[in-house]
Amino acid sequence: MTCPNMKLRFGSTTIFFLVLVPLLIITAPASAKDPGDAAQAESAFFRGSHLLSQDNLTEAVAALEKAVKLEPVNVKYKQVLAVAYNNLGLKLTREGRVSEGVRSLAKAYGLTPEDKDIRANLTQAALQAASLPAQQVSLEDKISFLKQVTEIDPNNTQAKKSLAALLNNYGVVKGRKGGGDEEVTQLQSALSLDPQNVKIKKNLATAYYNLAEKKGQAGEYQEQVQILQKANDMSQGDPVILKALAGSLSNIGVLKGKEGDIAGQIDFLKQSLEISPDDSVTRKNLASAYNNFAVSENPKIKPSERVTSLEAALKLDPQNKAAMSNLCNLLIKEAVNAAKSGAGLKAIEVLDKAAKLDPGNKVVQSNLAAAYHNEAIRKGEEGNHLEEIRLLKKAVEADPSNTTIKGDLAMAYNDYAVSLGKKGDGKAEILYLTKAAKLAPGNKVVQENLERAKQKTPVSEQKKGGEAGKKKNKEG
Repeated sequence: MTCPNMKLRFGSTTIFFLVLVPLLIITAPASAKDPGDAAQAESAFFRGSHLLSQDNLTEAVAALEKAVKLEPVNVKYKQVLAVAYNNLGLKLTREGRVSEGVRSLAKAYGLTPEDKDIRANLTQAALQAASLPAQQVSLEDKISFLKQVTEIDPNNTQAKKSLAALLNNYGVVKGRKGGGDEEVTQLQSALSLDPQNVKIKKNLATAYYNLAEKKGQAGEYQEQVQILQKANDMSQGDPVILKALAGSLSNIGVLKGKEGDIAGQIDFLKQSLEISPDDSVTRKNLASAYNNFAVSENPKIKPSERVTSLEAALKLDPQNKAAMSNLCNLLIKEAVNAAKSGAGLKAIEVLDKAAKLDPGNKVVQSNLAAAYHNEAIRKGEEGNHLEEIRLLKKAVEADPSNTTIKGDLAMAYNDYAVSLGKKGDGKAEILYLTKAAKLAPGNKVVQENLERAKQKTPVSEQKKGGEAGKKKNKEG
């Protein structure tokens, strides 16, 4: 018996199928456990072969299926049944019963997967089925058929792209019916088959977004963020998705804060602000988080870290009164420690920073005035009266109501004036003593020194000296 190859035109593509033509009687080996089964199998096989040769395919298949069922290990029975399935599949397909035809071809392939002709017939029939209208072949059948093809031939580009398109459509339909998880699953499969397909990427991004929205409504923000990040990967910066992602990260940040995890709160709020830098609510929340971090009782936080954190808070929210007050308090402590260690200029630098930060802060003003005053006194003791005067003037500017500092400035003017007088500069002496008298009108020492200086200096020179002194000693 032989199995000649025969051709059948199917559409515009040539499809090959096998026809078995019985030429002589074959004695099939009996392999069934029951001799009666073997005989029945052989009888069914010969009958099926005969029907096949007459193109009576439906009855041929039934007879050959019986033979294989009775004697499943008989290879020849399987091969002939595969031919019958193949021919029947092609016939059904030609008659417009495409889904039935593909299923029959699939059975043929399942029996003889090594047969290239049957494989080609199945592939071509499945591809054609996928291209037909839904009235002829259901979407589910199309997907099932093409999945078989991609399993048979993983490198079949046409099948992969066709299957990707079908899975895309199937997923969208599921999504419209409320099956968000199923929609995502199908679209993911579609994209794995056609990774560069922009339409599938867009649909998957939308599916992710819709699924994420449900997670957010349920308060499952962690899951929402993970899904939105996937959506963003697909959409490459879609504004709607980015806004949703920023909002979800912000929500997690707020929850972290309520749980007492300030570091986690800051981290999530920063991520949110990186995505949506103009979000005023997130900016204020992050500012508050930085403030809370700075004033927390964690002993491991360094003072410099607290200062940096409060500065960050005010950069985000310049009107945050709590952060402003807390930063000023930290700067005051830093300045006091600097002053105690003898770093008077450092104390002034720190307090000056605090004064600019909160100009109306009386505590900062008084401490800054004291720092300038202490440094001025030190300069005076060194004999640097001009620097002493400059620093005391700064002290008065910081705390204008401090009479002690005013008195010390008056005496600094007095001391400097006396030193100028000793050098023979009576005009400058009178100038500085006059300034001292204005600051401390009741100071007898200053008044006596001023009268004495006027008596020894002619009036004409006093007037000239006054003008010259203003130009020469601007710092005074």
